Amino acid sequence: MNGRQRWAVLTESRFGVPGVRRAAAELLGQEPVVVMAASDAIRDVRGYRAELRRQRISAVALLSKDPARRPFATPVELVLALAPARERCIIDMSRPGECLPVGNRAALTVRCAWDAATAGRRVLRDLVPRQERVPHQERMPQARPPAVPPGRAWVLALWRDAGEVGVGGAVSHVSGVLTGFRQLGWRVALVTQDRPPEQLRAAVDLVRIAAPLPRGERFIRESAQLAANDGMCEAALALALRTPPSFVYERNAFLSRAGADVSRHLGVPLVVEWNASVVWENRNWYREAPLKRVFQLIGARYERHTVRSARLVAAVSRPAAAMAIDAGADPGTVEVVANAVDAAGVPEPSPLPAREGARLGWVGSFGHWHGVDVAIESLCHLPPDVGLVLIGDGERRGECVRMADRLGVGDRITWTGSLPHDEALEVLSRCDVLVSPHVWKGTGPFFGSPTKLFEYMALGRPVVASRLEQIGEMLKDGVTAVLTEPGDPESLAEGVRHVLDLPDRGAALGRTARREALAGHTWQRRAEQILSRLSLPATHPATERG
Repeated sequence: MNGRQRWAVLTESRFGVPGVRRAAAELLGQEPVVVMAASDAIRDVRGYRAELRRQRISAVALLSKDPARRPFATPVELVLALAPARERCIIDMSRPGECLPVGNRAALTVRCAWDAATAGRRVLRDLVPRQERVPHQERMPQARPPAVPPGRAWVLALWRDAGEVGVGGAVSHVSGVLTGFRQLGWRVALVTQDRPPEQLRAAVDLVRIAAPLPRGERFIRESAQLAANDGMCEAALALALRTPPSFVYERNAFLSRAGADVSRHLGVPLVVEWNASVVWENRNWYREAPLKRVFQLIGARYERHTVRSARLVAAVSRPAAAMAIDAGADPGTVEVVANAVDAAGVPEPSPLPAREGARLGWVGSFGHWHGVDVAIESLCHLPPDVGLVLIGDGERRGECVRMADRLGVGDRITWTGSLPHDEALEVLSRCDVLVSPHVWKGTGPFFGSPTKLFEYMALGRPVVASRLEQIGEMLKDGVTAVLTEPGDPESLAEGVRHVLDLPDRGAALGRTARREALAGHTWQRRAEQILSRLSLPATHPATERG
């Protein structure tokens, strides 16, 4: 690639743009002038083209995790072709040295119309209620030897969206529960639509990735999500060809019905990992779109199908459990199974180096409810030798950087970006105080169960957190943490000062929290809880891992 070019980079997601900027700089040998989400370019093609002209961009690239699987395939390629630049390419991140060419505008315009019709047929098909949709038996690979040896007790896990996230609470949740099953002697196979992150891959014995979807069915994200149900079912049933699992475990996902269909086809129980109603999330958290009502209709029907098919809906909190019942779950099938921590993955507490002031630690995706702005503003009410380490990336990170500079505390903050899970825990373990300043401005009670809460506790460092629903229930003020008022930077700062003014700077709080986390809030405990509800043995003799 020409190092003298002025590059613009399109990303497949708004999430983690700073990380994409760093990756692009390494690949291109220079910092890109513009980094923009491809979805934003599609929504405002005129503004996108004007920005590239204003910045005198000469080359445009799309950074793609897997070009054969990404949604919006043809629209994104058309947007690339429309760029007012001399060079256009698609960079496959799985093969960094390989650049794929971009088609011409006329051909891509025709292809867009064809793919739109294909996606439309898919959506219309799913608008019609059907009892059960699984691949026909004759399509199954009958000659393939079984992936799981006969007689082995095993769990079939499904998470369609595993490949879309690299790190964070969702990955920690799924990998934690599956690790818990394995710690109890169960084998675990995972079916997903894309390559899972390493943290999740390490939690299972076997991964089966569904076949890529035809290009037309990936015209928009929702058509891809609908089409993925058939591929997920086919891949899951292929694993169970000779040896059915003891149960199916699925993370609830928008427009997904694969777990319910597979469990019914195999005649085994379904466990749904329920963090919230994804239909509610799409209605309240994401941008309006012309077809939103159509997909909400399908999504609500599929979510109801899923929870009514479940033997157990493992809701992360009491408010989340209430949402499941509202979505159609039988109250007798719903149980609170809170998030937890992998005890083996948490570093042992070690003495902190002697230093002036203190270092506060926070990890998250910069979501509105994570309270990172509260943590930043709290520095205004703390001595200047108190700093803050922020781990993670997200759509609002740039906004938070500007806020910190505006408040005059930017030089007191370390922005690490996204880190592998074990590295993030290591950084947090070197902080004096860990903060969880969650806020909630949504309708109804806060339904979250922050994974980081239990990881903070297990790290053995003093915790200052919001007195908010499950957070305030799990932590005991003055015993395992100091609780503060949600959304109040001064209250958070007062909590931090209280900890630092203690003779032991909160060491006793940290030790008590760690004991409590390791005794009652591990993923193995959560796995035992799930197995107990299914009347399955809590442990199986350890089997050789394959």
